[in-house]
Amino acid sequence: MSLIPEKPITISPTLAATIGLEETVLLQLLQECRSHGTPERNQGFEWFTVAAEKLLSLAPFWREADILRLSAGLHEKGLLLIGGAPFSSHRDFRFAFNDVPASSTNRTANPVSQRSAPAVSNAMPASAKTIGNSWQPSQDAVRQLSQLGVTQAFAQQQIPQFVTYWRERNVPRHSWESKFIKEVWRQWQQAEATSHRRRQEVTLTNEWRPSRDALQILIGQGGINSNFVEDAIPEFILYWRDRGDISSTWDSKFIQHIRRQWQFYTGMMEQDSMPRAIEAQWRPKESVYDVLQMANISRQFAEQLLPEFILYWQENGTPQCSWSTKFLQFVKRQWARHIQPSSTDTAHGKQQGSNPNGRIRDRSFVEDLTDRSWAS
Repeated sequence: MSLIPEKPITISPTLAATIGLEETVLLQLLQECRSHGTPERNQGFEWFTVAAEKLLSLAPFWREADILRLSAGLHEKGLLLIGGAPFSSHRDFRFAFNDVPASSTNRTANPVSQRSAPAVSNAMPASAKTIGNSWQPSQDAVRQLSQLGVTQAFAQQQIPQFVTYWRERNVPRHSWESKFIKEVWRQWQQAEATSHRRRQEVTLTNEWRPSRDALQILIGQGGINSNFVEDAIPEFILYWRDRGDISSTWDSKFIQHIRRQWQFYTGMMEQDSMPRAIEAQWRPKESVYDVLQMANISRQFAEQLLPEFILYWQENGTPQCSWSTKFLQFVKRQWARHIQPSSTDTAHGKQQGSNPNGRIRDRSFVEDLTDRSWAS
């Protein structure tokens, strides 16, 4: 059984490299239509008419907008003459190749081998010309854009800048309408994409959570500890909520934020290896404050917690491999409680400092310092 169930499309590699692969394919399809059609002679050119449905069936890999774009490109390059109106699935397509056959029975096999200036017809100018100051698209062009979903108001707004742009460049073209349709369609697609992106933009709220995909990238693929990720969520929300920014890419921002902090964190862990007890004069490394600064936690806030941290672990006596990482996680944990007091009270009981005796051996405090065995 053949893997090619139908007649293949044969194209010229040289022509494809010159005018583009898609344009060459369309040119060959139109050549097939010409070889099976009956020409209509008009001012030195052989005009052919093909049903839009037929052309679409010959190119099932294209939509109406694709054939419109490619035929307009061939028309602009001076290779194809279009009669009546641009391609549409609602009407027959009338075309002629921009070559003048030697006789009515001697057609040129290659439609681009004997190019000449198009003759005057109902839909074609005598030759390429520059755009005029008062140029306006025809109703057919506006209607074609409307079929593509472009509003008439949007199309009208593009006319002044289109005319100004091409007036300054003084470039002659065979069809300014096809150029206008292509340019307005491109601008419309960009405007629609921008509008869609803006509709997705939101501000961060306290209820925000990274998506499952973001957590999979960080934890599943990146090997970042889940507790580390969870602890970073409140500080991330606070920073961007206070800034008042809106975005449609909060997950991407969060992934970058965590990866940057994790790099600093693991760097500190690699520098310490031997467990040892904490000393009264112990101080965290400067890199700890760098990580906290990236999390928008002030140095002053961290330093206020330092005496309490040292006192507890001196009484506890448990040695640790990295006191800097231990202190970092303690500060981030306390910061999360500091900025979300209501939710923390419900989940963990009394806050540090709520003990009337001011003792440091509060249950929640002990949990903060002992439930991160992975940071040891």
